[in-house]
Order: sequence, then C-alpha cells, then structure tokens
Amino acid sequence: MSDFVESIDYETGTSIQTFNIIETKKISEGYEILLELDLDSGYVLEGVKMNITNEDFTAYETNDIQEVVKYALGFFDQAKH
Repeated sequence: MSDFVESIDYETGTSIQTFNIIETKKISEGYEILLELDLDSGYVLEGVKMNITNEDFTAYETNDIQEVVKYALGFFDQAKH
C-alpha cells in the first residue's frame, strides 16, 4: 500500500448509496464503528472504520447509533412539501 505525502484535492467523489454497520465497539470518546459502504460507482468499501463521539449524539439529538452514522454520512430526510 502506498502512502501519499501530499493530499490531493478533488472536486467531488462518488455517492454512498447504502451502508451496513458490521460491528460497534464502545470507546471512551463514544463508539468505533466498522462499516460496509456501497458506492454509486458500483464499488463496495469493506472494513471502513468510523469514530462517532459522544458529542455527535448530542449534536444529532439522538441516542441511536444507526441514526448518528446515517447523519454523519450525509443521509438526511428530505422535507416533504
């Protein structure tokens, strides 16, 4: 695996279509969550680790890990008119 010395800026990337929580682990700052992400490009990312802090639960006004991950990944309910 190669390490990038400089970060590369891209205009945009592919969208996440769905996600599955594979495992959750309680840590002192919140939770460490192992995810599988299905991308719009057709690729699947497996074993993606995400840390959700206790402050994230407060900010998203929920105690549900699934909801916090959903919001952190940008899945928000669209307002119905």
